[in-house]
Amino acid sequence: MPRQQKAPKKKTPSESSPDIDLYSHSDEILHAVLEESQTGIAIVGDDYRLEYINEEGCRIFGGSRGDLVGHDFREFLKDDIKQIVAERYEKRRLGEHVPTSYPFKLVRKDGEMRTVEGKVSVVRGTNGSLKTIAHFLDITHIELGQMLLEESQRRYRILVETMNDGLAIDDENGNLTYANEAFLKMLGYEFEEILGKPWVELTSGLEHNGVMEKISDRKKGLSEKYELSWKSKTGEIIPTIISATPLHDNDGRFQGTFAVVTEISAQKDAEEAVQFYLDLLSHDIANQLQVIMTSSGLLEEEVPTSYISEARKDISDAVERCNRLITKVKRAAQSRYVPLTNVNLIPVLKEKIKILERVFDAKVHLDGIGKSAMVVADVLLGEMIWNLLENAARHNPKEQKELWIEGKSKGGVYQLSVADDGPGLSESRKAALFTERKHGGGVGLTLVGQMVRKYGGSIEVDDRVKGKPSLGAKFTITLRKAKKS
Repeated sequence: MPRQQKAPKKKTPSESSPDIDLYSHSDEILHAVLEESQTGIAIVGDDYRLEYINEEGCRIFGGSRGDLVGHDFREFLKDDIKQIVAERYEKRRLGEHVPTSYPFKLVRKDGEMRTVEGKVSVVRGTNGSLKTIAHFLDITHIELGQMLLEESQRRYRILVETMNDGLAIDDENGNLTYANEAFLKMLGYEFEEILGKPWVELTSGLEHNGVMEKISDRKKGLSEKYELSWKSKTGEIIPTIISATPLHDNDGRFQGTFAVVTEISAQKDAEEAVQFYLDLLSHDIANQLQVIMTSSGLLEEEVPTSYISEARKDISDAVERCNRLITKVKRAAQSRYVPLTNVNLIPVLKEKIKILERVFDAKVHLDGIGKSAMVVADVLLGEMIWNLLENAARHNPKEQKELWIEGKSKGGVYQLSVADDGPGLSESRKAALFTERKHGGGVGLTLVGQMVRKYGGSIEVDDRVKGKPSLGAKFTITLRKAKKS
């Protein structure tokens, strides 16, 4: 029985012999690869001249093959890089190592400037000649996008660094990664001192539990506005309003918080001023109104004539005191908006002393009071001095009142002390005089303390005779000396 022959196995395309087909059509394939390429391709001979350029290359150069082939490629380069590119061309042909890929500026036939990134190599032709092969891409739009991005970032940096509000950014763990100049100035830190530090450590600590809740809210994706107090480098408490927004990456993962920090110290000061004026109305003036009401009741009763005369005097005194209180409150309100300037304290002081001697028949002893003492104050300095002098005289029950006024110049400050021979103050009373909520020192001393703080000075109270409070009190005001112009 004759052996059955197997049918020849049919070859798959991948198993067929491609070399014959490929090489038989090599010119057509090479032409298609070059002309359909999205990359510009050029061949340069040994005389800098273009021997070939593909369709994409013509588009990038802005001309036809007839405009380009046969021309020295340096004609199309910007002047400042012609020499550099030419040197690399020569060294590459000599086999020396030079960059193979780099950007350069191209001047098109129509004069338009383009940014091109090229990759260059050298091959040897069949006849032994060297050919430089250049592949190049037009990256002008990429460069323009980068320039626009950099300009946008520059404007953003300017905006952030010149804004009045503070701006801080932290990471997902609450550690600070950025703070603008306003935020650093607000708290008195340098950026290096707070970089990587948990921002919670910079808060006053009064709202720690609430702060932790805020961090939790940010991780949940909640934006919020709330009040928060910070502690500056010097220990000062800075009240602020926080506008916090969570930051997420492209996948929605929490990356930290972006917070705008607005200082509201001025607002808080205004609120305290309002409370101060309310305290005056509810305390000092209310007391005088009570005196007036009580004394008015006596006028309707059948009482001795002396009682009626005394009641009328009490009413008159209470009305006068109310008027003085109103005047002082007006002065206090004015002082908030009056600018600081350089004032000679001595003539102001002497003028108020004359009024004191006339009104209270007080004897005043001066020590160290010269002709001039220029200090930092405002036009209401006389009101402050008068309140201090009046306090010393009005609360002294003696018929013959005495005051001792002393001036001392110490370095950059001037100290003015006013002592009296009145009943004095206990240690506990001295300690609380300028800190009590209800202004137990009276409106006059409260305003003195307020104005001294505005001037950048300080006030202290002590015994006129150390260790003997019953012999009278001594108030010492320290003011900054005016700088010589």
